[in-house]
Amino acid sequence: MATLEYIRKDTAVHSLQASSKLLLTVASLAVSLFALDFVLLGAWIVFLLAWWVVAGIDIRRLGIIMKVLIGTYLFLIILQGFTYRFGSTELFRLGVLMIGPRNYAAYTLEGFLWGTLIFMRVLAVVFSLPILTMTTPMTKIAANMGQMKLPYQFTLIFVTGIRFVPLVFQTWNNVLQAQKLRGRDIDKLPLYKKAGVYTSVLTPVLLYLLQISTTLQTALECRAFGSPTTRTYLEETKLRGGDYIAQISTVALAASVIGLKVMGYSSIGYVIRM
Repeated sequence: MATLEYIRKDTAVHSLQASSKLLLTVASLAVSLFALDFVLLGAWIVFLLAWWVVAGIDIRRLGIIMKVLIGTYLFLIILQGFTYRFGSTELFRLGVLMIGPRNYAAYTLEGFLWGTLIFMRVLAVVFSLPILTMTTPMTKIAANMGQMKLPYQFTLIFVTGIRFVPLVFQTWNNVLQAQKLRGRDIDKLPLYKKAGVYTSVLTPVLLYLLQISTTLQTALECRAFGSPTTRTYLEETKLRGGDYIAQISTVALAASVIGLKVMGYSSIGYVIRM
């Protein structure tokens, strides 16, 4: 998946150490968990998009992310619209399905808003990942995590996981193309037939990924992974002025939006309850 792959450019974000962008990812997770409000989450998403612009990331990649997540958004607003337990403002109903005092066939405004808030929490985290992966080589990420005294096993799992995400998508697309070359165009099949066909695609994808995992395991064992030695890193991990500015601005904004929410700020007329 090209949206997560490193692209070499000469920008201010590319010159930052990976620790500054890792801090941005952690701050995005904290904001998504504790700043549950439309304006606060929206402000953080705009802040992340400003990073995208400074990093020179093609804004059209937002379309790719939204295409992947649009199904998630529809699922959330439909599910929450009908099942949100604090919903009281009915927009429409599909009949009567009474369970206790609540009609679960009634779609409520509060459920729609709650589903939208959950989706904005997802965006607040997802939009931070390309800033890390598309502007930082894996070697720098590993070096910075080592400098932060994180266990090397965790570093390896993290870096390998990031590398495996585009590999999974690439393998999936390769198998689909191989099917098409053999006269089996899945895109033209009726919807009810696609589920069984995708099962036949999933099997070779899993077998190939298992083969790659076995090769990786062999390579690690040949290099004495886990031996009690002092590790050295080729990449320089010294913080510079830009890193301090980026980290201070990230922490300041994250603390501000979380603090506003803790103090009871709400951008709508009533509070959406969990």
